[in-house]
Amino acid sequence: MTERLSGEPQIVTAAHIHTMTGEPAQAFAYSGERILATGDLAELRESFPGARVHDFGAATVVPGFNDAHQHPTICAEQTLQVDLSPERIRNTEDLIAALAERAARTPKGQWVIGSGYDHYRSNGGAELTRAELDRACPEHPALVVSVTLHAGTVNTAGLRLAGLQRPEDAPPGGELGVGADGELNGVMHDQVLYDLAFPAFTKRETIVPQPEPADLQQAFCDFAMRLHAAGITSVGDALVAPKSWELLDAVERSGRLTLRVNALASYDHFDYFRALDRPIPDAVTRLRLGGIKTFADGAVNGGMCLVEEPVIGATGNGIARMEPEEMNEVVRTVHDAGWRVAVHANGDRAVRYVLDAIEAAQQANPRADVRHRLEHTSVLNAEVIKRMADLGAVAVPFAEYALAHGDKLRAYYEPERRERMFAHRALLDAGVAVAGSSDYPCGPYEPLFAMRSCVARKDRTGAEFGPSQRISATEALALFTTGAAYSSAEEHTKGKLAKGQLADFVVLGADPAQVDPDELTEIPVRQTWVGGERVWAADGE
Repeated sequence: MTERLSGEPQIVTAAHIHTMTGEPAQAFAYSGERILATGDLAELRESFPGARVHDFGAATVVPGFNDAHQHPTICAEQTLQVDLSPERIRNTEDLIAALAERAARTPKGQWVIGSGYDHYRSNGGAELTRAELDRACPEHPALVVSVTLHAGTVNTAGLRLAGLQRPEDAPPGGELGVGADGELNGVMHDQVLYDLAFPAFTKRETIVPQPEPADLQQAFCDFAMRLHAAGITSVGDALVAPKSWELLDAVERSGRLTLRVNALASYDHFDYFRALDRPIPDAVTRLRLGGIKTFADGAVNGGMCLVEEPVIGATGNGIARMEPEEMNEVVRTVHDAGWRVAVHANGDRAVRYVLDAIEAAQQANPRADVRHRLEHTSVLNAEVIKRMADLGAVAVPFAEYALAHGDKLRAYYEPERRERMFAHRALLDAGVAVAGSSDYPCGPYEPLFAMRSCVARKDRTGAEFGPSQRISATEALALFTTGAAYSSAEEHTKGKLAKGQLADFVVLGADPAQVDPDELTEIPVRQTWVGGERVWAADGE
C-alpha cells in the first residue's frame, strides 16, 4: 500500500510527536521527501496555507524506525523455504512432516531447505542430526538452517554433494559435528555452512543453487511490507554479495524499493564493490553502500563467540573466524581504501582483537570521523568499552536478545557475565555511539519488541536478565532513530523529525515513553510513511 502525494506542502500533527531533537513540536510540515519545518500547528498552517493536514488525533508520531543490522535479502530468500520457526514446529516430528511435505512436491534430487529452526524451542536443546533429515527427505538433499544463521544440519545426500566426509573437511572458521560413532552427524557451524549455501559469506561457488531473480525480487518486496508493518523505514543489510546487490539494485531501478537500505558489502567481495561505478548518493537515495562487513567470531547463541573466559561447560574460548594478524590486515585494507569496516564481534576477546586492528590502522593512517563499527558486541568488559569510546567506534549490539533468547543464554553465561551482555547502559554512559539492531532472522525484527527488551531487561520467563543494563524508553527509541542514523553517517538527514530531515515517520497507537515497559510490545503500529508517502497502514486506517 503506497499512497503517493503531490509535492505540495503537507502538515502532520498528533497528540504526541517525538522529534528526537530535544525540542517539543505540535506538528511538522514537509514537501516531497523532506521536512520543511516543525513547531506550533497554527503557525505551520499560517506558513503553509492550503497545505493538506494529516491529523492523527490521539496517536504518537516518531521518526521511522531504522534497524541498523539485519539481513533482508537473506530473509527474502528464506520466505521461499520451509518455515521451521518455533511458532510452527513444536518438536522433531513436526519438522520431519514439514520437510517431507515440501519434498513430496519437489523433483527428486533437488534441494529441500528449511530455515528459522531453533532446537532449543523445538527439540529440547538437542541438535538436529542428519538421521532426522534422512527420514524426512530420503531422496532429496536437505538442509535446515538455524535461526542464528551460524549453524545448520544437512542430510546424507547433502553431505555427499558437498564432498564432506570427515571433520577435517571443514574450512577455516567452520566446524563439522561428529556423532558417537565417529561419523559426521550433519551438524555444521559457520564457514562450512556458508560455503554450502550462503554466497554472501564465501568466495566459493556454493553447492545449493539460488532461486530465480524474479522470485527473489518479489519476495524482497513482500518482506519489505512486513518490516513496514513494524514501523521500519530503513534497514542495514548486514552482508551483501554481488548477487544480493543485484537483487537490491533491480528492485530500486524498478521503483519498488520502499525501504531505505544501507548495504554492508561482504569483505570476500570487496574488489567487486570497489569497482562499482555508482553516483554518490544524495539524501533521498534509497540504496547505498555503507561499509564492508567481516567476521571475528561465532554466535553468542550456543556459546560459540570468542571470549576471554570459556563459557559454562566449554573447554575452549569459542570460534575465532579470523586470527589477530589477519584481522589487522583486513581492517587496514578497508581503512586505507577509505571505507568503513563493520566487524561481527560477539565476545570480549573478539572485540579486543577488532579494537587492536582499528587502533593500528588509525595510527598508521589517521582518518577523521571514521566510525568503524562493531556488530553485536554481546559480551563486553569495562576495558573494551572504554577503548571503543576512545577510538570513536560505533557499537551495534543486539537490542532484543535479553527478551528473545535470555532464558537460553543462561546455560552458557553466569550471572556476573550476564550483567555485561548487550550492555546498552554501560555503552551509553561511556559515550559510545550505539545503534539499534535485531540481526533478524536471529531475533524478532519488531523495534517495539527490542525496546521492551532494553527497558525491562527480562527474558521470556519474566526473570531479570542483566538488569544493570536497563535504559529508558526514550533512550531505546533513540537506538532505532538517531543512533542507527549515526551508525551509517546519515544523522544529518535521518533519525529526527526536523527541518531538512527525511519525511520518514511512524504513527503509533500509544506513546512509548508513557507506557509500562512490558506493554511496549502491545503498542499498535498504525501507519508507516517513507519520504512523505504512506507505504503501510493497519486495516481500517
